[in-house]
Amino acid sequence: MIHVIKKERKGKKGIALCFDYRVNGVRYVESTDLHLYYATDDATKQLNKDTLMRFEIRRNKLEAKLLQGYIPLPANRQKTDFFKYFEEHFITYPTRERRAVSVLKKLKAFHKKEQLPITSIDESFLEKFKSFLENHLTGETPHNYFKLLSRVLHYATKDRLFDTNPAADIKIKRLEGITKNVLTMDELRLLTDFECSNDGVKRAFLFCCFTGLRYCDVSRLQWQHISDGKLTMVQAKTKFKVEFDLHDNALFFMGIARDPQQLIFDLPTTLNGCNKVLKGWVLKAGIDKKITWHCGRHTMACLLIALGVNDTAISKVLGQTSTKHLRNYTKRADFNLKSAISKIPLL
Repeated sequence: MIHVIKKERKGKKGIALCFDYRVNGVRYVESTDLHLYYATDDATKQLNKDTLMRFEIRRNKLEAKLLQGYIPLPANRQKTDFFKYFEEHFITYPTRERRAVSVLKKLKAFHKKEQLPITSIDESFLEKFKSFLENHLTGETPHNYFKLLSRVLHYATKDRLFDTNPAADIKIKRLEGITKNVLTMDELRLLTDFECSNDGVKRAFLFCCFTGLRYCDVSRLQWQHISDGKLTMVQAKTKFKVEFDLHDNALFFMGIARDPQQLIFDLPTTLNGCNKVLKGWVLKAGIDKKITWHCGRHTMACLLIALGVNDTAISKVLGQTSTKHLRNYTKRADFNLKSAISKIPLL
């Protein structure tokens, strides 16, 4: 027979009420949020009476669960620091989720303490963190960050740190990401003919528009990565190997082959430096769009979509592990599709 008794912990302002019981010879002392106060006025006496009634209702429910075979959470779970658990989780379960570090940083910024006791995480805590993400981040990022956190909480629940996942019933909308501009073929031709203050930036950016490479990859691209008109390299961001034949346009912007270990493009040392040159060049060319280096990657994706290339092939060219990200490019390719359809001759 299992009995749950009341345990009192006296403090300066009142008495904290706890559950005290044993299961299979193991003693459990479970804290509650219920307190009795020392004041003797009628209002406080009534408050204490109501609190004791609430405690009894909870005690009876817990006792009924235990009699039905419920195994309580480990007694030492209260000492678990969720920050540490989060970090160890991605060591035990290696993942390609590069945003894990960013999620943990946001969680620490929200909590503002060195440790996050596992007992502090409940639905109320997570609702507040959800609002924090929505107020500090844009587009799909809040949804993606919270989804990853929920997955870690799922594993914590399997490890018996929670009875149920406290994030299970919390919904966060997936908003559309910020739409990045892309360049049309006419605009690419215009930029090809228009002089740029830094020829390396000009050639490298246009090369990216026909390969989909990121700045972090094109800035370290060497001649040894090119063989018989084919590009082969491991992406710096995803560690995913890309290998595909280069279009003649891309080959044109590379120039004449030199030493295998020599960089193909001579670029400013920072992405900001490149974007500054790129901004001035696009503006002088008369293109009224906010173009950053990453727009070259989006341009490549939209060109391939408009040409009817299948999603799997596009993902391989871009070095993506799945096709789910391509939906972000589909809407941006609409203007190309409309242009292509308009070129169908009348009967």
